[in-house]
Amino acid sequence: MANPKITVIIPTRERCGVLEYSLRTATAQDYDNLEIIVSDNFSEDDTRDTVHRANDSRIRYLNTGRRLSMSYNWEFALSHVEDGWVTFMGDDDGLMPASLHTVANIILATQAKVIRSDFCTYDWPGIPERKSSQLIVPMASGMEIRRSRQWLAKTMDGKARYNQLPMIYNGGFIHISVLKKIKACLGSFFSSVNPDVYSAIAIARIADDYLYVREPLAISGTSRHSNGYSAFSTAKERSLQPHKQFLEEGNIPFHGDLPLAVGGGLPLSLQACVYEAYLQSQALGSPVDGVNHAQQLAVILASSGRHRGSIEAWGKIFAEMHGLDYAAAQRVSALKRFNLQTTAMTSKTLKALNSVIVDRLPIKNIHEASIAASVIRSSPGRRDTLRFLKDQLLELLNR
Repeated sequence: MANPKITVIIPTRERCGVLEYSLRTATAQDYDNLEIIVSDNFSEDDTRDTVHRANDSRIRYLNTGRRLSMSYNWEFALSHVEDGWVTFMGDDDGLMPASLHTVANIILATQAKVIRSDFCTYDWPGIPERKSSQLIVPMASGMEIRRSRQWLAKTMDGKARYNQLPMIYNGGFIHISVLKKIKACLGSFFSSVNPDVYSAIAIARIADDYLYVREPLAISGTSRHSNGYSAFSTAKERSLQPHKQFLEEGNIPFHGDLPLAVGGGLPLSLQACVYEAYLQSQALGSPVDGVNHAQQLAVILASSGRHRGSIEAWGKIFAEMHGLDYAAAQRVSALKRFNLQTTAMTSKTLKALNSVIVDRLPIKNIHEASIAASVIRSSPGRRDTLRFLKDQLLELLNR
């Protein structure tokens, strides 16, 4: 049987400095039935020439012709795919070496239509709160079949992060037939301001199950250009420009049942983004029992983390909008917060114990990180991981 076609989509906008190395992780794949789509969101820097210098016949360069929002750029890129399998990655993210051969072998062996893998994480140099880059490499292997409704319910209750669902981003590989089914129902695939979160929720609502691969097939990068870092980090030295630019680009409107934050931005809560995606995808069916405005308000408050103050202010507006008892939601969230924090800390510790964490190597970019991660998985060492856990414990005790 012939190797399946895989399309890797890299949406980008004026970030050629990181794109060059992200693209290298794709062109380094020794896999012929591959198309790499670079969807250039009308950049005014060296993006076009950066792509052309890669000099790989598998690359297809697209230009939107005008500035689009993130979701519309992703939709534009996806509209150029007719068959095979699709994955997206950011222009500061990457693929693990030989990951596409691994995916192809899994597809041929299982005939799965929806695949989600674990991923490494890499902090690029220049992140304000880090003195150097950091690379975290999960060491697990094997696969499991996950029931989508079960994991979606966990996510809506705050007990699992949305990236555990079958998202199309950073280690998610989805057959085009699944994406077309969603598009036929909603008119477009991406129907939310947050395309990565939305893809996780929408696909989980339409696919009965998905294959979860414990081996990391991608690397999720965080650079000073990252929108998520710009929005959610509390580092004073971070640049606010990436998120400011994101908010100014004619995005798909936030769902009308959810208010914007005080000041007009998006609420700084991943759980609020999850619920927004859930509301935007209601036409797909498969509702989760017990999910409603009151229940989600309590979960959002309980999982507010470092942005607790702003989320509590947002929560009052949300409660007033729908006639909810805000005091009751706070009481429920107080009990839930302890359980969620305990679960998150346990999960973080277990993940660290089953990973190699490196923050003293001079890893300069995502391409070098992918090579380092591959070597680490071949011959792991644990000294840096133990030191990392010690530092985390000391930080916790000092709070």
